[in-house]
Amino acid sequence: MDFINKDALELEKDLTLNTAFYFKQDPKLVLAIDKLYENDNLVTGRMLPKRKLDFVEVCSLLKGSSSDKGTHSNLPADGVHNKRKELIKKIEKILEDINKYANNGTAPKLIIRNQKLWSNCFYDLDRVALKNLRDAKTTTLIYSNADDKSRFNTIVFVLTKAHELLSKNLSVTRRELFYQNVSRFSNQTKLDIGVRDVCCLLDSPPWTLGIVATAKGLIAGPLKIFNADGTVVDCMSSGGILIPQDIDGIKKFHSTAKYILVVEKDAIFQKLLDEGALLRLAPVIILTGKGYPDVCTRQLLCRLVKELRLKALALVDYDPHGYEIFLTYKYGSLAQSHLSDALACSSLLLLGVLHKDVKTLAPRAARLSLTLLDRRKLAALIKRPYLDTPTGSRIKEDLMGMMTDGVKAEIEAVASTAAALCDSYLPCKIIQADYLG
Repeated sequence: MDFINKDALELEKDLTLNTAFYFKQDPKLVLAIDKLYENDNLVTGRMLPKRKLDFVEVCSLLKGSSSDKGTHSNLPADGVHNKRKELIKKIEKILEDINKYANNGTAPKLIIRNQKLWSNCFYDLDRVALKNLRDAKTTTLIYSNADDKSRFNTIVFVLTKAHELLSKNLSVTRRELFYQNVSRFSNQTKLDIGVRDVCCLLDSPPWTLGIVATAKGLIAGPLKIFNADGTVVDCMSSGGILIPQDIDGIKKFHSTAKYILVVEKDAIFQKLLDEGALLRLAPVIILTGKGYPDVCTRQLLCRLVKELRLKALALVDYDPHGYEIFLTYKYGSLAQSHLSDALACSSLLLLGVLHKDVKTLAPRAARLSLTLLDRRKLAALIKRPYLDTPTGSRIKEDLMGMMTDGVKAEIEAVASTAAALCDSYLPCKIIQADYLG
């Protein structure tokens, strides 16, 4: 970590007496961030206070520079209307076929691609994608089968609701949909599976059907979100702002950020904001899915990376769960493989915590032993087909190293305080371009 501003370190004692002391952002860090940034609109380093700032001061220092970019290429009104009509016809055809089976005295059936098999996926542009119906292994749901009836009824319920939403041009969250017929479902998961099945049948994402996810992620930084309804969301808010539910309804973005930092945990996200990371690592957008990311967080990250042309770096725990979160952001998930073009951010880079970081930075007391459950999850991750690629092989090496050593570590193990994270660990990693992916 010898890149840290040595002059500032030598004057550490003076800083306690002189809170007005200022230093420039490390030129090496500025250069490294500029290299991450693919656009030409580069800004010079900003005078940063060594002392801790409150959020009002952070906003004040960041205020003044703006950039209008990230316009979303929405379909024309006629195109949207035609798409809705096409989906309505598809739904009516499926329901009509079910009725024909019933009227003929035959048990209705539905053929659905099996989304529990990695063999049903292929890798398109370094992301997981679901094979088409002709090439994929399928599951046939027959209404006469007692085990299939519940799932079959859920699909019909979702199809009927989607038809209503499309006809009236309305939207509803999955949670609201669950409570509209709570007696039908024993839990939210059954409805979510039904929504996924319907999306596969119709080859359409749920938000196009008017069914949106409930967001739980947070975002902070020099970013303004302009929605189609005319509202504007400013992400420069203390503690960050909740990621919108209707990502498809965002019209454009305004931002001066040069990269995105994706953080696994809410606790680290909040600590970074408290320590002035929006200045010390500036100009940056910081995002968290609060653990395993929801659809809205993943969809927003993909849009930001694509439309603002920004690199994204991930910071996760060095354990099977943390790496699975990173892989979900980067390659997509098996359950959502039919939506990978909108949810998988294939350019995402793993900044940390890496195997070598734990070996060199984490005290032995902070290294935890892998549990039996950890080892099972780790073994399953290592077998994922997308890691048998030039890009995936380096990530696989880290996972193999974790298995061999039998240890895991949290982010806090390599940077015990948020200040160390902001001023030492993260700048060092960015300067050295020390990431995987």
